[in-house]
Amino acid sequence: MPKKYAKMLYGSPIGILSLVADDHYLFGIWVEAQSYFERGLSLGNLVEVESHPILNQIASYLDAYFKGQNQDLSQLPLAPVGSDFEKRVWNYLRGIPFGQTVTYGQIAKDLQIASAQAIGGAVGRNPWSILVPCHRVLGAGNRLTGYASGIDKKAWLLKHEGAAFQENKEQKEKKMLEFIEYPKCTTCKKAKKELDQLGLEYKDVHIVEETPSEKVILNWLETSGFELKQFFNTSGIKYRELGLKDKVGTLSNKEAAKLLASDGMLLKRPILVENGVVKQIGYRKTYDNLDLK
Repeated sequence: MPKKYAKMLYGSPIGILSLVADDHYLFGIWVEAQSYFERGLSLGNLVEVESHPILNQIASYLDAYFKGQNQDLSQLPLAPVGSDFEKRVWNYLRGIPFGQTVTYGQIAKDLQIASAQAIGGAVGRNPWSILVPCHRVLGAGNRLTGYASGIDKKAWLLKHEGAAFQENKEQKEKKMLEFIEYPKCTTCKKAKKELDQLGLEYKDVHIVEETPSEKVILNWLETSGFELKQFFNTSGIKYRELGLKDKVGTLSNKEAAKLLASDGMLLKRPILVENGVVKQIGYRKTYDNLDLK
């Protein structure tokens, strides 16, 4: 029987938060609809609750945070999830004091990592929003840069803490692109080359290592306007092994989302997402007509 996790919804000034735990650990704090929302968890494994020992404590921590109180969070019961590299970065984040910031470059230097971009990827996958403060990480020159739940929410949190940062008017209107791909895929390489030629900034998401969650895919299926079958990699080995040719047409959105989230190789690639909205699946058409700038 699949393991069950308790889920509690928490109303905050930046939106509804999803708090998830088991009997021992906190698995995540996510802003609804953010990137990597409830990553690694299935809708069928979550049980929404009104009260829970760990989640009640987390809610009290959040209450104190939004009242502007600095607090000792060293005893947070964080679940042992993530790669060794991600754990190093997330542990570093826990040491950034309330109201202060660091840059991606500074973290890379302190952890002796050559790539600030790799640091950015790990920071973006932090599952414990706010209490493990990835919002306190800025770009070079203390510029306000991307945040999994949106740049506006990052700005709100930093202003709430009285932290200094550089915000320009153009940044507020900037679109957040996610390029979901399989690096060995020739088509993905061609699509990625066009994005680079267009001079667009985007988050590169590995379709297997960072497969979108069931909930995210379900939202795509219900709101994107694309047909359900378009999300399947119909020429892929997994698709053929599972005999899906004659089954896809009978699947509900929920059944399809669960299946696609179970194995990233089932997803058609690449997928281009703008602010949570699917703009294009595959690469039969170029991106220059999508108004991405």
